[in-house]
Amino acid sequence: MTSKLEKILDFIVLDAEQNPVTNEQGLPTLLQGPVGAKSIPDLIAKGKIENLALFAELQSKTEQWEWAYKYYDYLVELNEVKQYNANLPEPVADEDGTLIEVEPKALPTEPLRPAVRTVDEILEPYKVTIFKLQRQSQIDNAVVEISTGKNFDADEKSITRMANALIKHWQLNEDDTILWSTADVATGVMVECTKAEIVEAHSLATDHFATAWNID
Repeated sequence: MTSKLEKILDFIVLDAEQNPVTNEQGLPTLLQGPVGAKSIPDLIAKGKIENLALFAELQSKTEQWEWAYKYYDYLVELNEVKQYNANLPEPVADEDGTLIEVEPKALPTEPLRPAVRTVDEILEPYKVTIFKLQRQSQIDNAVVEISTGKNFDADEKSITRMANALIKHWQLNEDDTILWSTADVATGVMVECTKAEIVEAHSLATDHFATAWNID
């Protein structure tokens, strides 16, 4: 049993001499496994990609702990089977005198430990989707700064709003003002911006959008 316990040393309680702490049956005491694991596909489906690397690392650890739990159950069953086989009842004669022997139980199958997967290996099947979500997030949260120091939201809706405003006020001079809620102020607070500033912000925003989507 000792050699088998060595396979799960990373998952069991050790004493001061780094030996497994076992119970009367010679079975180990498991440490607390990882908590807080979340489904990578579910997170990606919801667009929650900010901490994917952390959750992928946690999933890798969880996979190893799932094996450790299975291995512990295997040790418990193995111990029970060995005890049963070591104490088989004596053969019993049937009516015609034939001795009937109790068959020993088959030993359980030892679960194989899976390879430890890296974060990249876990996220590989979702690489394209993650890239698209990251790109969309970059666009959705984009802000551009114009030459006068003002900051403007540069997401797709803001680009459309700026274009609509410029079409509506096409007759204004470059230094005429348009009220605008810039990225420097709270939502709904309007700032006086010149038409030239809106034109510059729109140009920078569309350039950023094209770069993010690799549009020439």
